[in-house]
Amino acid sequence: MDHRVVFDFDIEFTNGGGIQGQDFRLDIAGETITDAELADYIINDLRLLMVGKVKILNKFYIQEKHKRQPLNEPSAELLVDLSHTIFDGLVTYKGLPAPVICDFLSREDSKGRYEEGTEFQIGKIEMVSNTGTYIDCPFHRYAHGKDLSEVALEAFANLDAVTIDATGAVEIGIEFFQNLEIRGKAVIVHTGWSKNWNTEAYFENHPFLTREAAEYLRDCGVKLVGIDSHNIDDTRGNSRPVHTILLGAEILICEHLCNLDKLPASGYLFSAVPPKFKGVGTFPVRAFATLSKV
Repeated sequence: MDHRVVFDFDIEFTNGGGIQGQDFRLDIAGETITDAELADYIINDLRLLMVGKVKILNKFYIQEKHKRQPLNEPSAELLVDLSHTIFDGLVTYKGLPAPVICDFLSREDSKGRYEEGTEFQIGKIEMVSNTGTYIDCPFHRYAHGKDLSEVALEAFANLDAVTIDATGAVEIGIEFFQNLEIRGKAVIVHTGWSKNWNTEAYFENHPFLTREAAEYLRDCGVKLVGIDSHNIDDTRGNSRPVHTILLGAEILICEHLCNLDKLPASGYLFSAVPPKFKGVGTFPVRAFATLSKV
């Protein structure tokens, strides 16, 4: 049987005003749907823009024949690498050890194990998980939060994304995100700080998001926040409110990005997929953007 969901909703717009609905009905693929998924569904279905906070109320389900098809996602074909190269001795964060990258089995040593002309190299890597361009999952901040193995692949890949131009700013506040279409998207903050990568300047007085900005992004229901800076939080003290707020809402964080100047303001997909490790909340990723071919 086809299933439909019946509910009321209250939507606030980031540029002022709002919209409410009662006894609204939508087709769903399965038997149930979460409030977050439902909010995304209705926003896309009604082609709403500038959506902020959404409340789903009085939800229940009925069996009824579907009347519509889900919206199709646009295809895209061009890839832009947004990750730094990790190399032996790289210092990503002061106080954390640099990675050690070496041979476990060298090509020369492998010669005696295989037939002539057949040689292999098996590498060995020792590193902390916060190395290079990496992604933070809730487990990084919260003992009972989802780790890398528990976060769905859809949270890491093919996220509809927008680029925020914060070049020249140090404290990136709520004003950078207001009046923009950000709900359900990966919000990628371009500060230009990656130009200092692998230098002493990278670690000091870097750009960061404010607590208020993090709360706004949480309330707008963004999926991921990325930045090309040393840390998404202000590291001059011991407080980390942005990590606390975003990861507490299961909004992923991607730090130490690069090449953000090559991205458009919107209309592209963002991906940053880590290995599926159990008991780890942070790990390097090959982050990239998928742009539509012009």
